[in-house]
Amino acid sequence: MKGAFMVPAYLIRATIDWIRHSSEHANSNPYSRCEEAVKFCQQIWEEQLGPADLYLVEPACTTAYWSEFFHTPETDTLEDEKEWREGLLKRSSQYDSFDDWQDWFKQNYAKVYKDDVIWMGVLTTAWAHTHQYEVIYSDDAWEFRPATSYLQTTELWRLEPYMSMVAEILEEVWLEEIKEYQELGFTIEQQRIPYLGKAECLGFDTKRVLAVWPPRANKDKEIIELGEMVADIVVPAGDDWYRNIDKVIFAHGYVDVTALIARARYIFGSRRRLLELSVDSDPDQAKIQASAEGWLVPEIQSSYV
Repeated sequence: MKGAFMVPAYLIRATIDWIRHSSEHANSNPYSRCEEAVKFCQQIWEEQLGPADLYLVEPACTTAYWSEFFHTPETDTLEDEKEWREGLLKRSSQYDSFDDWQDWFKQNYAKVYKDDVIWMGVLTTAWAHTHQYEVIYSDDAWEFRPATSYLQTTELWRLEPYMSMVAEILEEVWLEEIKEYQELGFTIEQQRIPYLGKAECLGFDTKRVLAVWPPRANKDKEIIELGEMVADIVVPAGDDWYRNIDKVIFAHGYVDVTALIARARYIFGSRRRLLELSVDSDPDQAKIQASAEGWLVPEIQSSYV
C-alpha cells in the first residue's frame, strides 16, 4: 500500500472511497462527505508525502470526489447521492453554457451556495458530465477537456497491488523511447506541472511532455499525452467506455512483464512512428501510412502548443 500511496492521485481516490463507505458519514450528505474527504486527504498526505500544498490538494481532491460521484455504479450509490445526482444532471444538461448553469444554480440555491472550492467542484463536474467533458484543475484554473474513459474504483483496487511495479517498468520503457526519438532528430522536453493527475496514469501525467520536431519539419512543439498512453497500456477502455485492467497483462493474478513491455512499446511506438512520418508528410497521409504498417492511429487531431 505504501508504494501505491506515493502516487498522489491514488491517495486521493483511496481517501474518497473510504469516506464514502465510512459508517461515520452514513447520515451525512454529499457536500459534507466531500469536505471530510478533503480534510482526511490532507491528513493522509502529510503522513505519506509530507506538507500538503492546499491550493493544489483541495481542488484536486474535490474534483476527484465529484467525478467519482457521477461515475459510481448504481449498485454502489448511496440514496442521497442518487437524489443529488439525478437533480444535478437534469438541470445542468439544460444549459449549453457553463456560466448560465452556474448563474441559475447560484440564484436558485442562494441559501446554501457559497463561493468555495467544493461548490465549484459540484457545478463544473455536473456540467462536464452532461456535456462530454471532464474537469481538470491545473495552473490555478478549472479547465474543461474532452472526456476520457473513467477508471471506476472497483478496477482501481484490482490495479493497486501492481501500481508501483508497473510504473517502474514503464519508466524504463519510456526512457528507451526517448532515445528512439533522439535518433530520429526529435528532442523530448519534460517539465513538472501543478497537477496531481489521475490514478490510472500512474504519475506520468504530472509532467508536460513535448516533442520538439527536427528543424526541417518547421513545426511547433507537440504535446505527447504520456499519462493517457500509460492508462491505455494498463487499463484500456472496454466496450462500456470505462477502463478495465488489461486482461493479458494481469491474466493470472500477477504482472506478465513480457506482455506489459510489448504493449508499452507498441503504444509508445505508434505515437513516435506517426510523428516520424509527419516530419515530411501531412498528418492525414502520415496516419494512412502508419495504419498500413500496423501501428495504432488515433482518430483525434494532433494538439500543438
